[in-house]
Amino acid sequence: MSCIHMSWAPISNENHHGQIQIIFGPMFSGKTTELMRRLKRYQIAKHNCLIIKYAKDVRFDLEGIATHDSQVLSAIPTTELKKLKEKAMQCSVIGIDEGQFFPDTVEFAEEMANKGKIIVVAALDGTYMRTGFTNMLSLVPLAESVVKLTAVCVICYEPASFTKRTTSETALEWSTPNDWFSMTSYCSEVEVIGGSDKYIAVCRRCHKMGVPFKEIQANEERCTKKLTNGVSTEKREAGDVEAKENVQVKENVQMKPGIKVN
Repeated sequence: MSCIHMSWAPISNENHHGQIQIIFGPMFSGKTTELMRRLKRYQIAKHNCLIIKYAKDVRFDLEGIATHDSQVLSAIPTTELKKLKEKAMQCSVIGIDEGQFFPDTVEFAEEMANKGKIIVVAALDGTYMRTGFTNMLSLVPLAESVVKLTAVCVICYEPASFTKRTTSETALEWSTPNDWFSMTSYCSEVEVIGGSDKYIAVCRRCHKMGVPFKEIQANEERCTKKLTNGVSTEKREAGDVEAKENVQVKENVQMKPGIKVN
């Protein structure tokens, strides 16, 4: 009887059709989580994967893409995708997180897809003012797949398709603006990197109403005090303390000879 030995080798992109996949959505909609899910699936299928993150986004991890619930996947940081062309040519799948922040997303994705690469881009499609990120909108007609995820409105708890900024600090500017995307003043207004400390997800109605941030905080306080089986958090915690004290009293009494406590 002869045995057949099978060895796994990374899949190359030779003779493969390239494609561009876009994952849109407001903040807190799970874009990075979905990006990571797809990339892990390609990794299991023995694809060589290159994962790219925006170098100025250091909120969660310096050398990885990360979700808001702290899941991390190793990535290479950069501010321009073209700097990683050499590495990209050695891979069959390229994942890009926060694609709206790179000035050359469109050119890079199109070039790599034409060379047989699978490009997966997670990005915001619109700013906190509900105006489009020009580079991402230009990528849409070039893509094979486009999905838009929704978050949950932190004000009314309906499906949220938009992002709202809750601060007004000065933002960063593109370090190397070019003719294709020479909107430096526009970028300086929208490139404020942050999480729940600066942005919230909202529905159409709540974005239009401009609900003050103090109402969001009030909602959060109500959530922490919401009833659980008819008992508020404060009462439940007080009951736990009282129960522990009763147990301690019984234990102390039990230690006295001749006394039995039911």
